[in-house]
This record gives sequence, structure tokens and C-alpha cells, in this order.
Amino acid sequence: MNFSQLHCFVALADTGSFTETAYTTHLTQSAVSHALAALERELGVTLLERNNKGVVALTGIGHSLLPHARVLLAQAEAIEQGARAARGLVKGNLRLGSIPPVASPLLAGVLAHFHQHYPDIDVVLFEGAFQEVEEWLSSNVIDVGFVHHPTKGMDSTYLATDELHVFVANGHRLHTRASVMVDDLREESLIMPRTGCELPEIFEQNRGKHRLHIRYQASSHATILAMVREGLGVTIMPRKTLPEKLEGITAIPLDSPHALQIGLAVRSMASASPAALLFLQTAVAWFQEQAAVLPSAR
Repeated sequence: MNFSQLHCFVALADTGSFTETAYTTHLTQSAVSHALAALERELGVTLLERNNKGVVALTGIGHSLLPHARVLLAQAEAIEQGARAARGLVKGNLRLGSIPPVASPLLAGVLAHFHQHYPDIDVVLFEGAFQEVEEWLSSNVIDVGFVHHPTKGMDSTYLATDELHVFVANGHRLHTRASVMVDDLREESLIMPRTGCELPEIFEQNRGKHRLHIRYQASSHATILAMVREGLGVTIMPRKTLPEKLEGITAIPLDSPHALQIGLAVRSMASASPAALLFLQTAVAWFQEQAAVLPSAR
């Protein structure tokens, strides 16, 4: 058993395709197939089921062994990065988990700053909801991820605080209001992100009193804002993760402010890879520089 075989196994589990795995591992499809077959032969079990279209799915034992393979690969990457760092070299891979509230331009700003300082570290971005990012951290799918701060079971570092605002089209009945109460939204059609939505938490205490109607859900914040601009409904999202100027849209704070603390987490500072620690340091420094835009008060 070798790391190349394990890398092919994990890549196949993640992509479900020999074609995509060959591309991401820089091997031929034949080499990927041989690596997996050799690993299965040595272990004496079938890790993946294949069909004639080259699509694969984890078997029961494959699903059980996958987390262990991820741990071994993550530790090997950390060892290689540590050895390079000792020689004065900063190079390697970083798997970063992001969430909708840390969307462009924040994410782009942090990544640009990181690339400027560490151009030889390649970043692979995974995007999902807070819960997905936490699960990815726990199972070694990613090295570092943006999370709610603090997060149990993780070493989380505070980055910034944002507040949720209500976004309405100019001319909407609420657009001249200085603030919006929860009760004001009872008759509104909500357009919400498919992931990373804090709406259930906000209204949990008033679930019986307020009947809110989520009419549309979309993955793209740009799509949501376009729908709001067209008068299809209103939305609730973190204010400072969106452009300062929004054409045709008014941002209104909630009457009872709902703060969203954003952090960056690793499973453990002690076992984090050098690239993950460098990204953490870079992100903290970048967010501090943006203090005028994202207040650092907790």
C-alpha cells in the first residue's frame, strides 16, 4: 500500500469518476484503475463499485476506511510541508472550506492576500453550509474552514462580526424604514440562500407568533439580489459580505440586531499543516486590516 494508491482512492470517492480523478491526480485513467485495483487486492476488499460508464460509488467497507485514508494523506502532506518549511521552502496544497456569508468580495480579498505572500501554495476551495464545513473538518476533507465562532470540538479563531439586514427593492413599502421588526415580515415572500441561512435561528423564539414564507431559494447571492430588485420578495443576509452600493435595493437593519460571528477553524492547532497555519495567520491579518469595514468588536 502506498500514498499514490490512497490518493487515487480518496479522489475517486470525492469525484465519483475515473476521468475526473485522472485529471486531479495528473495520472492516466488506466493508472488510476491499476492503483485502485492494487490497493483492493492488497486489502482483500472491494472499496468502490464501478459501472460501465466509469461512475463509482463507495462500498460499505470503502465508506468505513475512507476517513482513515484521509487522515494518512493529511498527515503525509503536513510532514512534507513541515520539511519544506525547515528548508526555507513554502510550498504545498491547502483545502479550504468556505460558507456563503464569506462570499466575494471577502473571500477573494483573503485569497488574493494569501496568494501574494505564498504563491506556491495551491488552494482547493470547498463551498457549503456551516454544518458541511464542520463535517469536512472533522473528516479531514479540508484543512481549514470558515465557521461560526466559536465552534465546539474545533480550534476556532475569531475573524469578524457581521449583522443580518433585510434587503428590499427601492419603492417597497419598507424601504424608507430605519429598521425592520420581525413582525413586519409576516406578509412578505422571502428569497433565501439555499445554504448558510440563519433564518431558523432568528425566528425560533417566535415560531408560533410569526409565520414567515420562504417562497424562493437560490445558491447565488447575485441571483437573490436580482430577484429582490425585480420585486419578487425580500431577503435577509449579512450586510458586510455584499457590495456597499446595491443598485435598486435598500438594506435595512433588523430592529433587534442579529450578530453573526465568523471564525476560521482547524481540527487542532497542534496537528494543523503549515499551509493551514499560514492561511489562518494571513486571514486574521487581512481581516484586521479591514477593521473599518468589518468591525473587530465581538
